[in-house]
Amino acid sequence: MNAVGKFNGIALGGIVFLTLASTGCLATRKYVQTQAVAPMQANIKTVDQKVDTKTQELDQRISDVDHRAEQGYSEASSKAEAAGQSAQKANDAAQGAQQTANQGVTMATLNKRDIDNIDTYKPVKTENVLFDFNRYNLNPDNQQQLDSFAQSLDSMKHYAVEVKGFTDSRGSKEYNLELSQRRADTVVRYLTENDHVPLIKIHVLGLGEADPAADNKTSDGRKQNRRVEVCIVAPDLGGANQAAMPSSSQSTTNALPAGQSR
Repeated sequence: MNAVGKFNGIALGGIVFLTLASTGCLATRKYVQTQAVAPMQANIKTVDQKVDTKTQELDQRISDVDHRAEQGYSEASSKAEAAGQSAQKANDAAQGAQQTANQGVTMATLNKRDIDNIDTYKPVKTENVLFDFNRYNLNPDNQQQLDSFAQSLDSMKHYAVEVKGFTDSRGSKEYNLELSQRRADTVVRYLTENDHVPLIKIHVLGLGEADPAADNKTSDGRKQNRRVEVCIVAPDLGGANQAAMPSSSQSTTNALPAGQSR
């Protein structure tokens, strides 16, 4: 074999060697990539996914705990506020009950006082309405007198009105009893119809010539005896139910026309 042939043989052998060497390296790299790196990367990816999942779960748990804590705080605050309101309402109710009880005690005391005094009637105001001889009608002066008398009742609650009719001594007792009753009835009718005094408040009686106010032997005395006494009586309630007692000038008498028969 000549030199050229040897050289070619050597070159070809080198090429074959390099080719084999190159092929072996490529095979090694592919092996390493496939058998070592790829599984490791897959494991790392799996671990990362697990870490991400755990992290998300932990975040969700923390969020749930925070939410429950806030909800519990809100509920506790609401219950505390409701309890405070209930306590305030209970306190207000207790104070109201105490005030009602105090008012009840006060009213009971006043009612007891009124009951104790209800039968202790005292005269408050008296008027004498005078009549002409053998007459029982009211003249304008009589009516004005009764109107003024009735005004005293406007501010009163507990009272009674006594109406008693009288005559002078002339005539029979039977006739005088009838005439005194007619005079009393005339006054009652005027008080109820014109001054609106409740009839249930009025007690009326004709007494004839009994209980004279003056001496029947004189003309002026007989004039004073031809009368109807109208008297307001009321229980003694410490002055709260009483009007001022009239002076002697308030117990008016009806002046009769000059020359009128007595």
